[in-house]
Amino acid sequence: MNVLAVNAMLAGPGLVPFMGEGSRMVLCDGAQPIDGGALTTIIAAAVLAVPAGSAADGALTLVQANPDGDLATATGIPTWGRVERADGTWIAYYSVSGPSGSGQVKVTVENPPPGDPEAKIYQGGTFFISEVKIGG
Repeated sequence: MNVLAVNAMLAGPGLVPFMGEGSRMVLCDGAQPIDGGALTTIIAAAVLAVPAGSAADGALTLVQANPDGDLATATGIPTWGRVERADGTWIAYYSVSGPSGSGQVKVTVENPPPGDPEAKIYQGGTFFISEVKIGG
């Protein structure tokens, strides 16, 4: 498909307006459910800005609402996640891993305790999204 057409579908009137206020990027542990299934333990969730991102080169780049980050809600190692609207309607699922893994989203932890597994997030820690692109 033409990249200009993809940009139009993503940016407007498309996915970005559909996401609306309160959409978020969620990281969870455990097994990924079927599409639309219940979330497992939410390790971290980043509330997305309004608009939730921008489209260019056939990809949607997500933007976090709070530049100071969001707090992790549980301690654990995320294995999957999804982008969802404020009402919980799922938009996209993705796999999660540490930098050396094969996840579609890579989690990097700054200054982890010695011996900690890659991508382990701690409850109350600050969670930032740096660059998350959908498509492209």
